[in-house]
Amino acid sequence: MRDVAIIGYHRMLPSQQNTAEESQMVSGVVSGALNQAGLSRRDVDFFCSGSCDYNMGRPFSFVMALDGIGAWPPVCESHVEMDAAWALYEAWVHLQMGHAEIAVVYGFGKSSLVDMEMVSTQ
Repeated sequence: MRDVAIIGYHRMLPSQQNTAEESQMVSGVVSGALNQAGLSRRDVDFFCSGSCDYNMGRPFSFVMALDGIGAWPPVCESHVEMDAAWALYEAWVHLQMGHAEIAVVYGFGKSSLVDMEMVSTQ
């Protein structure tokens, strides 16, 4: 087993989340964590996100969040339809297999943009 450490962490305050788009939420959080770790986006080998598009009420919202990590030039990235804990596990496996040396894990979500009775099963 390879040693894995969390070397940076950042979060957005709930009051800031209400008006932010997915890419804005992700950009601020990823930048904050990388600054704390003393890294740049180019140092990262793998990005992994976790979110629940079903609860957000729109499909493929994670694609919009990619703008927040600066996915150009193309980066190795993955998304899990769940939460940041599951994304952390996927990144940990990626690191254990030697596919990356540095990974960024982030989770994001907002309350649904539609009436919950229309998207929830009853």
